[in-house]
Amino acid sequence: MRLSFLNNADPSTKITLGVGILVFDKGRVLLEKREDCALWCCPGGRMNPGENVKQTALRELKEETNIDAKIEGLLGVYSDPKYGSVRKYNDDDFSQQIIDIMFHASPLSFDIKKSDESLDVKFLDLDDLPENITPTIKNVLEDYKNKQDDLPIVK
Repeated sequence: MRLSFLNNADPSTKITLGVGILVFDKGRVLLEKREDCALWCCPGGRMNPGENVKQTALRELKEETNIDAKIEGLLGVYSDPKYGSVRKYNDDDFSQQIIDIMFHASPLSFDIKKSDESLDVKFLDLDDLPENITPTIKNVLEDYKNKQDDLPIVK
């Protein structure tokens, strides 16, 4: 795998901003199986200059899944290394601690098409999720299921 999740950051770790979007529909969540680590994750990525975080979330969702959605709210902000925020690509000589801004949304379309960044994209039952989910998204989904009254979550 080209992407690893680390337990802690070191002085050379770069801090970057990530935006993710979890699309929920009838007890299911839209996830993509990432090509770079073969783990399930939500659509998301980096901001382009001039975008705001909502625009980034909706653009990444469209690029990675072909789905359109309505953002319902802020699910949380995740930056703690113990929840998988420190990541390293094998080709890089540095790791990144990602500050993930996570939104929750409702689908406006269902014509799923995966991108080259994904091995698979589909809606999965929230009560029957696979084990191979990225650490951050595993935590985000647990928070969504258990703490909806406390949104947004900051970790």
